[in-house]
Amino acid sequence: MERKLRNNYDKLAEHYAKDVDTKAFNAYYERPAMINAIGSVNDLRVLDAGCGAGFYTEWLINNGAKEVIAIDFSEKMVESTKRRIGDKAKVYVANLNEKLNFEDSYFELIISSLTLHYVKDLDFTLKELSRILKPNGKLIFSIHHPIMTYLYFSLENYFEEILLEDVINKIPVYFYHRSFNKISNSIYNNNFLIEKIIEPKPINEFKKQDKKNFNKLNKKPHFIIFKTIKYNK
Repeated sequence: MERKLRNNYDKLAEHYAKDVDTKAFNAYYERPAMINAIGSVNDLRVLDAGCGAGFYTEWLINNGAKEVIAIDFSEKMVESTKRRIGDKAKVYVANLNEKLNFEDSYFELIISSLTLHYVKDLDFTLKELSRILKPNGKLIFSIHHPIMTYLYFSLENYFEEILLEDVINKIPVYFYHRSFNKISNSIYNNNFLIEKIIEPKPINEFKKQDKKNFNKLNKKPHFIIFKTIKYNK
């Protein structure tokens, strides 16, 4: 399944590179809230975990991060990010389902946009991200809202962790539904405290592109953002 997901995201890389800056769900829904949650990155060493086509990688560079490293498990996505930012950051293939090749406590900030619902074992991935993050460093990530996946996919059991299939640009992708309880426990069990939870609403530019979904998103959440801080036990 992991190989299939990687292959399908390789196929989607060109689509993402063309549309990621202007697609309503990204540009006018997730991104404004995510950027507000991130705040200042000036003089920070930052990991973009699941960089996709490189929007956030470029944003981090342009907003004064001291060092930016971007990773993705799709070779084609990595190529897209490299084309976008050139040699301004280190970008390479890495799998968040596996041990990461970084020193302990290396980063001061880790961001992950709409990626962690793809990982097989959230506890394992968060443990690795905690390992490479400095004490009091921030992990800020967005994922599918569990209420959205429960309702949209008409799940029988909200509390069951289950692999789901969705379609993007006619290509199937696979991700996990996890309850809010599972997500929050994984956060806490891996040395993170939740500083803030954001259930974003679309900004007005979204309405110009897609009025129907603009109205829906003002009534039902689609994504959720967790702003967390690493603590010492």
